[in-house]
Amino acid sequence: MRNNLLIILLIFNVYSFGQKKMSAIEMLEELKNNGGAIVEQRIDEFGDTSLHMKIKPVIIYPKRTFKNKRQRRRYNRLVRNVKKVYPYSILIKNLFVETEFVLNNMENNRERKKYLKAKEKELKRKFEGVIRNMTYSQGRILIKLVDRETSHTSYELVKHFKGGVTAFFWQGIARIFKTNLKYEYDPDGTDKWIEEIVSKIENGQL
Repeated sequence: MRNNLLIILLIFNVYSFGQKKMSAIEMLEELKNNGGAIVEQRIDEFGDTSLHMKIKPVIIYPKRTFKNKRQRRRYNRLVRNVKKVYPYSILIKNLFVETEFVLNNMENNRERKKYLKAKEKELKRKFEGVIRNMTYSQGRILIKLVDRETSHTSYELVKHFKGGVTAFFWQGIARIFKTNLKYEYDPDGTDKWIEEIVSKIENGQL
């Protein structure tokens, strides 16, 4: 993984955790019910720990002008595609953070494998149909937005949770569909338009 990041708890109702011993899943539900949040913790080279919460800047974009009708159509198509897949990238980010928390608080590998297997079934039930109906362009955008939201490529996420062999297999499948699980997000270059559209969505401009 790119950054040395750990998942920790920011707890507003601490007393609820001290009353009884809970499983990781029970702790997560208790946390949600009591107004807590899962945030990132970073340990620097001196061993000091600090909390990291991303506060995104608000960027106001001027009305976009186009060189020609073809460029306008291309941009409008990109807007439609990004608006369709962006919510799924947020869901994937939330699932990633939640899964990391649960796994890090489980006591043995058997519990972790059982949890991952159940989570995989849940994901297939909820999202397989939606993702299968996405176009190639939408799939590529989703892969890039996953990297934007989690700071990890889809390939890295699969490898992290399922292992290198599985990641290699799914990368091969992705290649058949003319895409790449290793796509990285480039907001200042090839993905500049996507970044603008996502920012507008987050700002309520779209």
